[in-house]
Amino acid sequence: MSIPFPLHSFFSATHAANHPVCHDGRHLVHWQTCRDRIAGITQALGQRHEARWLIASSDTLHFTLLLFALLHAGKQVVIPPNTQPGTLAQLSQIAFDAIAQDELLNTKPSDARLTPLESDKAIIDLYTSGSTGVPKKVRKTLTQFQTEVATLESLWKKNLDDSHIIATVPHHHIYGLLFRIFWPLSTGRIFDAITCTYPDILSERLSLFKNTTLVSSPAHLSRLSSLLTLDTMAFKPRHIFSSGGALQSTVATELSNAFGYFPIEVFGSTETGGIAWRTQDKDAAWTLLPGMKIAHDAEGHPFLHSPHLHDDAPWKMDDAINMMEDGRFMLGGRLDRIVKIEEKRLSLSDMESQLLAHPWIESAATLALTGRRQSVGAALVLSDEGKALFATRGKKEMIAHLRAHLAQSFEPVLLPRHWRFIDILPMNERGKLSMQALAALFNRQERESDSAPLHPLILQIENGKEHAVRLSLHIPRDLAHFKGHFPELPILPGVVQVDWAVHYGRQYLNIAGHFKAVEHLRFQSIILPETILDLLLEFTPSRNTLDFSMANAQRKFSSGRIVFSEAA
Repeated sequence: MSIPFPLHSFFSATHAANHPVCHDGRHLVHWQTCRDRIAGITQALGQRHEARWLIASSDTLHFTLLLFALLHAGKQVVIPPNTQPGTLAQLSQIAFDAIAQDELLNTKPSDARLTPLESDKAIIDLYTSGSTGVPKKVRKTLTQFQTEVATLESLWKKNLDDSHIIATVPHHHIYGLLFRIFWPLSTGRIFDAITCTYPDILSERLSLFKNTTLVSSPAHLSRLSSLLTLDTMAFKPRHIFSSGGALQSTVATELSNAFGYFPIEVFGSTETGGIAWRTQDKDAAWTLLPGMKIAHDAEGHPFLHSPHLHDDAPWKMDDAINMMEDGRFMLGGRLDRIVKIEEKRLSLSDMESQLLAHPWIESAATLALTGRRQSVGAALVLSDEGKALFATRGKKEMIAHLRAHLAQSFEPVLLPRHWRFIDILPMNERGKLSMQALAALFNRQERESDSAPLHPLILQIENGKEHAVRLSLHIPRDLAHFKGHFPELPILPGVVQVDWAVHYGRQYLNIAGHFKAVEHLRFQSIILPETILDLLLEFTPSRNTLDFSMANAQRKFSSGRIVFSEAA
């Protein structure tokens, strides 16, 4: 099936100047504005010799402009799996020559003519968690993306019609890239540049556009009913897509009861693109997308034949596939050591390699744990140095340090939540790690008794000026303060936010006086589990006051001034 606006010529062909492309959070952005900005950036990039450019912009419109400018400048686009410092440092050695910073967006727009892209030569390298500890490159061409967009449109054109595309998922993974950017661009639908990270943002975008299709994931959809009253929502999405993992049947049914339809789930991977889809109105079986074929070899391993791949060679799949007589299939577990935690891909081998690189660790084994929420468990054998420090510092400090070490390479949601320090890893009679014995170390009762952390994970510390510090914090889901506050909707208590300001003020700014009072206290937004935010602390010695604020790029959470008594 052809698509109305092919990606390779979208910004080089002639379109109506006021053809709407996206909404940037304030107003509609039209084709002519995008085209001229891309042309200007393309000219600037033409003066640069670097060939491989990494894009890490968190703004969907900015990301789109940079991506197409790079392609029109003949550059290779590199998209990282995350923007953790350790990951970028590793990729800088193997993957890219330069980073497309947001400063490029300040380039003066141009009316210079853009030529159509050669789809087979327009290269986008996506990196995922590899099974060997090194990020894995998945090379795609614009031809492959256009082919997949045509497949999606052939199936769901009537469903989407002229709806606006809003999303809770980021744009820098293949699902978001396809469903948030490439599909809307190719079909003339408006995409929203705002990521609906919080429930009030989602409600606001639904109300603004009214006729919407929501691009989401099981992690977000499973929490939706606890964050919003679905039955009484004034504006509901017309359709919902979900990908990144299987949606629990209870969640799918709950959404169907509220909205009158089941979400459309899409199964696939970065390597293969989309493979199959389902709605759970009848059963849990998956239907292959048009053109897909799955065959098993003599050993029972599944192989995929797909028009979305770069050639006709069969692709060895990493998931167990149980074919049914009607051509559909049931999905089994993973056949490799790549797991999904909250729909984010994690290489357990990579995590173990990072742990073994630490001088405190002699042996390490990790595994994915099932339960109400997916999580990671880490079993560690300490080195002599690690044992000595464990004896003096204790388990809590050891875990906090190791989490900070891993946070240099992994997103916070992927960090282990359960830790076991043991004398030797459990092996079977063949000398191989016994997964059954390893899992037994993390039985449900013991996991529930693991002490919950009282403080957030510190991702980064910036000492910009005297008497001031900025801490980048990750608020873990298992934080002790969330228990009972509230059972259906965990919210970080305000008193805890003030306590953290005092705690970190004393720790990093050497404040010695006793707490006396708090002034100008404001709580502007709720803080939910898995939030990443900045805590800014500024101490004024002459007044003995500590000003604090908690905020991130999306919103301000709280602020105030803490008054201390004179130090004794």
